[in-house]
Amino acid sequence: MGVWVLLVVLFLAAWALRQLQKRRRRPASSPPQERTLFDLRTGDIVQAESRDWVVEDRLLYDEEGFQWLEYLLRDGGEGRWLCVCEDDWLEVSWLEQGPQELARQLDLQPVSFPGRITWDGVTYQLKEQGRASVTSSSRTMNRRLNGCRYGDYEGPDGQVLSLERWDGGSPSSRPPAPGSEPERAEAEVTLGRLLDPASLALLPGDGRSVYRPLSPGS
Repeated sequence: MGVWVLLVVLFLAAWALRQLQKRRRRPASSPPQERTLFDLRTGDIVQAESRDWVVEDRLLYDEEGFQWLEYLLRDGGEGRWLCVCEDDWLEVSWLEQGPQELARQLDLQPVSFPGRITWDGVTYQLKEQGRASVTSSSRTMNRRLNGCRYGDYEGPDGQVLSLERWDGGSPSSRPPAPGSEPERAEAEVTLGRLLDPASLALLPGDGRSVYRPLSPGS
């Protein structure tokens, strides 16, 4: 009887030691990684204007090695663009789609970017212009978009305007049929203001889009 008791004790001691070793080998759960303006991902949250905006896409612009980011944010049916550019200092812009009437007015002008644009009583001066390639990190299709020509404008009191003309038309347009004339680049306009980066709160998400259906295998 004493031998059986000893065997049971030894068995339980060995089992307890094995469980302890498993726990030691198991990595401790790490807290969610903090986000910065340079590494936001799909599903992350940007708190601004007392609202929670979900990151839906991340566009990387590249002009001969100089890069900047634009994040597409959504809250329900509303969308915003968060533009992050770091040169001599960090510049963050909060933009929304401009009125269609303004885009139509700019479509009637020559392809070159005007030196100034006046809308709703505000005059914006052309700050810089150029051409950039654009890559999406979140789209299932068309991750590499057509390049675009861009013009950045400044207004009073930190107001900004962005004008883009995408190669081959808008990023969602179809390519021209063989033998047809290339589509004229339509004007895409966003309006907004410069932001203090410290006014934003960035929260990690689960890496999934809130508004797009899951792709097969997700």
